[in-house]
Amino acid sequence: MFQMTLLDHIRLTFGQVVYRYKAHARSAERISRWIWQVRATLLALIGGTLAAAVTAVLTAGGPYDRVTAILAALALVAYAVSLALQLDARLYAHRWCASRLWLIRERYYALIAELTDGIVDLDSARERRDALMKELHAVYKHAPLADRVVYQSARDSLRAADETALADEEIDRFLPASMRKAAAAAAGMGGETAESPPEALGAESGSTGA
Repeated sequence: MFQMTLLDHIRLTFGQVVYRYKAHARSAERISRWIWQVRATLLALIGGTLAAAVTAVLTAGGPYDRVTAILAALALVAYAVSLALQLDARLYAHRWCASRLWLIRERYYALIAELTDGIVDLDSARERRDALMKELHAVYKHAPLADRVVYQSARDSLRAADETALADEEIDRFLPASMRKAAAAAAGMGGETAESPPEALGAESGSTGA
């Protein structure tokens, strides 16, 4: 067990949401490039097949018959592989997940800002946090898996040791200066966000939630 403030808990979950949003957005970008490459390859093979077939007709067969058959077979294999990988479905799933996480990220952003400015009370902040955690659970339940390379890239961009170990400085990278906890601590403000209301500093039990 360990103790953390409500604001700490919200900040930590916010950082994890940003990390996962980046991972799914990059997965979508990568799959989109794959789809373009597969379609370009198919177009080239089909074009080559057509050209070889026309040449075979004009020259009364010869080696162009074999070339036509080989190119047609390669086009069929490429198409079968693209169907087996379900690239279009994976692209849609990652885009859907990234879109939902972007919206949740912005709502966490707004909640942190309101806690920092002291315009939301503790009970309201907890209710909003719990509602956001339920939304996150629903997104994660249906979220597709991103490959290891993409997750490692997102992790490196946050400079975190692992997905649950986001330091204050790493979370602060996504917040304006007025909402940064590390900057307030460095200024000698007791390690808490300088403008956080007293009720936002109530201890929360040890769990990072979503």
